[in-house]
Amino acid sequence: MKMKDAMSLRELWGNKPCDHPTLEKEYERGAATGDYVCIQCGEAAWGKNWNKKEEVSLPVK
Repeated sequence: MKMKDAMSLRELWGNKPCDHPTLEKEYERGAATGDYVCIQCGEAAWGKNWNKKEEVSLPVK
């Protein structure tokens, strides 16, 4: 997804919550930026798995 398209998508989506179901590589001027973009809300972050929530393990007593 082009960076400008991701920015437009973020503006349209607004502040609604999103679970970021699917990510795409982000591109600027034909080159990958290293970020991945949620195709639903347009949020971008580094790495292809940023949308996966880390599981927190509690200590065993």
